[in-house]
Parts: sequence; C-alpha cells; structure tokens
Amino acid sequence: MRTCLLLGFVLALATAASAATFYVDPANGKAANPGTKAAPWRTLEEVASSGALRGVKPGDSILLRSGLHGRVVLSGDNSEFVTVAADEGCKPKLSYFEISQGSKWRVRGLTISASFGEPYEGVMLKFADGGASNEIIVEDCFVFSTLDTSKWGAKEWMAANSGIFMGRYGKGHLLRNNYVLNTRFGISLCAEESTCEGNVISHFSADGIRVTRDGQVVQHNVIRNIYVSDEDGDKNHDDAIQCFLFNVGTGTVRNVTIRENLIVMRENEEQKFKATMQGIGCFDGPLIGFTVEGNVINTSHWHGVSLYDAQNCTIKNNVAYTQWQTEKLRPWVQLGSKDTGEIKGNTVTGNYAYTFDLKNDKGVVAKDNNVVTEEIHTKRQAELLALIEKKYGKTIPAAGFKRLGLEHVRWIEGVPSTDGKVIDAVESALNPDRPVVLYLYKEGDKACDRFERETLEDATLNEQLDECNCIRINLDDLSRDAKKKYGIGTKTPAIIILKPEGEQFWDATSPTVKQLTKQIQAVRESPKPPPQPRGG
Repeated sequence: MRTCLLLGFVLALATAASAATFYVDPANGKAANPGTKAAPWRTLEEVASSGALRGVKPGDSILLRSGLHGRVVLSGDNSEFVTVAADEGCKPKLSYFEISQGSKWRVRGLTISASFGEPYEGVMLKFADGGASNEIIVEDCFVFSTLDTSKWGAKEWMAANSGIFMGRYGKGHLLRNNYVLNTRFGISLCAEESTCEGNVISHFSADGIRVTRDGQVVQHNVIRNIYVSDEDGDKNHDDAIQCFLFNVGTGTVRNVTIRENLIVMRENEEQKFKATMQGIGCFDGPLIGFTVEGNVINTSHWHGVSLYDAQNCTIKNNVAYTQWQTEKLRPWVQLGSKDTGEIKGNTVTGNYAYTFDLKNDKGVVAKDNNVVTEEIHTKRQAELLALIEKKYGKTIPAAGFKRLGLEHVRWIEGVPSTDGKVIDAVESALNPDRPVVLYLYKEGDKACDRFERETLEDATLNEQLDECNCIRINLDDLSRDAKKKYGIGTKTPAIIILKPEGEQFWDATSPTVKQLTKQIQAVRESPKPPPQPRGG
C-alpha cells in the first residue's frame, strides 16, 4: 500500500511539473510566436484555425489577455483538464465560443457576445453538441447579446441571441457561476447527469433554464426579469425553469433535482414589454424521482411549482409568492396531469403558496403546507440570497453585476440618428446633474484594446465614471456632421467630456487614469448654468 501511494504521489508531481501555460494577447501577440508569456499568440481564433493547439497537452492552460479573440470553435479529448481562461486581471472577449465535442475542458472567465462580431442567429456559447463529450466545465463567464437594449422593441427581444446551450452528448458537464444577460433563451441543458449551479439569467424573453434529461441538477441560480408577452406577439409560454422530454412525447424524465433557486418575474415596474412568467413548470412527463426543494419564487402566474404526471417525487420547503397583489394570478403548488402516466407516491411538505392542487395523487403525503405571506417570502428570499452569495460570491467577476438588483451598465453604445447628424445616446443622456463622457474607439484597434484594459477598467477611475453618463462611440460609424457637432477628431482612443448641458469641457487622446480622474472631478465641481426661465 505504501508503495502504491508513493507511486501515485510521484505521478501527480510529474503531471503538475509537465503542465504548460500558453498565452494569447490580441494587443501584443503574433501568430508566429510560440505562445509563451514573453511571446504570446495573437487571438484564440487564430490559434485554433492555425493548428497551434496541437502543441497543447492534457493538463495545460491557455490564458487569454484582454482584447477581441474572435469566433472560436474547439474540440478534442483530454485525459486531464485543459483550461481556457482569462489571464489574471484581464477580460478577453469572443463573439462566439463552442466546444463541439471533447472531454475534460475547463472554460473560465470569458466574455462572449454576438455584439463583438458580425451578426448571427442562435446561441452564443455552445458545447457537447457535435459528438462524444464528457466533463466540460464552463464557469465565471459573461454571456450577453448586447448591453444596451434601450432601443429594442418586442421584435428585437424575440430575435435576440440565446445564451448557453449544453448539447446532448456525454455526462458530468458543469455550468457554474455564469452571467447570462439580454437573451431569448437563457440556459438549455440537454446532457444527462450534468449540473447548472450559481448562474444568473437576467433579462430574457423566452425561458430561463430548460431541463430535458435524466439526473440533471439545477441549483442556486438566480432567474429574473422576463420580457415580451403574448399580447406583444410572443407565443412562447415563458418559464423561469422548465422541464420537458428531450425526445418530445417519448419516455420519461428521471431523478432531476431543482434546488434553492431564486426567481423574480420583474424588478422594475418601469420595464418595457412586461410579461408574466411561470415559476418551475415541469409539464411533460412522466416525471419520476424529482426533487424540488428550497426554491423561492416571486411571480404573477398560477404555476409556482407544477409537476405533471409525477411519480415518487418530492416537493418541499418552497415559497411561491406574488408581490403583484392587484393581479388575479396567485402561484400554487400543483401535481398536474396530462394523462401520460399514473400519478403516485409523491410527497409535498413544508411549502408556502396561495393554494395546493394535489388531488391527482390520491395517496399523496402532504403536510405542513401553508398560505404564503409577504413576511415569509421576504425572510426566505434574504436567506437564500445570502446562501448563494456565500457559496459563489456577491458578483460574477466577468460581468461585475450583483446577483439581484438591476445591472448598472457603465458604457452605453452610441449610434447616429437616422439622419446621421446627432448621436442618439448623447442627446438622451444630457441632464442637469451628470456630465457625459464619450469614449471614441475603432473596432479591433490594438491601441483601443490596450486603453480599455489599462485605463478604462481602473477601479479608481470607475468610481468617478459611475457619476457620469458614459457612451462608447465607434468612430467609423459617424458622419462628418456628427463629428462636427460634438467636436470629434480623427484619432483614437480618445475621450471627450461634456458638461451636463452638452457643452464640451475637455478632450484628450489616450489620457492617463490620473488625467481622466482629475478632469471628471473638475467637471463635476464646475458651476452649473442658471436655470432658463420658462416661456409664458
């Protein structure tokens, strides 16, 4: 036994010692480089298409530095995990990311958005959908269609890219602590015995999380802010968490756990395109051996927790509440039926809801179920949020947003008006209290990538920027008239600071953190013009 243990220890040391780390840097790298820290590759897309990944062995890491890494598709089986991750302090961006097939990949800290490249339809991050796959981990990533949806109508919400798609191949995949924002569907799970935990799905127009296969675990996720109703033309029945058969109409779904998820239909009553959202709806069975426990749901719909054609399932310690007391809909706990199988052997205990519809199971074990109150909901939501934050952190680093509470999007994308003479976002940002900071860039420019990484992401500067309205403007999108109106030159990266009333206060090309901080403080402290008298 001692010899075996010693041999295992020596082999572990050998594996750790032989693991290599490769670096990819869009600002300073070159395609012909060896991928070392001193001589990094350029972009991950270039590395994948060139065949350079053949030199990456099981146990190795690929660290990505800030900048745009393109559209990336990887594949391959590894005996030890290969890690593709953000380098320390960096925020690498990709327009699309996929691991089509493979084993033991770990993906961490990437920012993936369709807005970074040419428009396309469908999902933005996909894995295990092209062939045999096992143990793929995706964690700490930020996936969004675009940050600024202020100009979106119902059509744009329904046509938005979806977030993360876990394909049907393999087992043991893990989605952990990702932030999915402004999408059609949030996360879809299609592989057996896989886990989806600690994620945030916020601002979506279809379903938050879709569960389809045996043995899946969905826990500690926050799902919030549903958009676009049937009246807006969206026929999808929106669910926070929905379960249905992978092969619709055949077989069963077994041994699924839906545990301690926090669901909020809407956080802002000023939200455009409001919609109702079903809580946890598992409608297509038979469902066998499900556990639904400890979830806290705040929605204006009948379906708080609904399991249809359930056998030997447990529903316990859930809270289903609505803050929209003027609406007629009140969430329930239900054992429903679509007549696809016998309903039997279920246990429903310790839940809070407005009603309990359990009559389809004549032998149900039901006890300690009570009518929900605002006090119970407030207490249990606070406890659950504290539990989730303790396990996964108060924010997801790649996104920087809280798990609950509206996101503060610092940089809004400025686009010209239809006549090209003004920038819509600038005009709408002008108000008596906050200066406007314009950041002028060119897509793919190395100097701009470096400026964003080294200057605009500085924590001290961001404290000042949070007191301003911040707008990014692609110089190539602007007409001569718009450039003239705002005093925009030809060089990037550049900053222009406008006083709250729109008058230019300061501008510079590639300013330092110190310079920017000083000028923002100065414009905030500058005298405000006297109010103009109203016309009679």
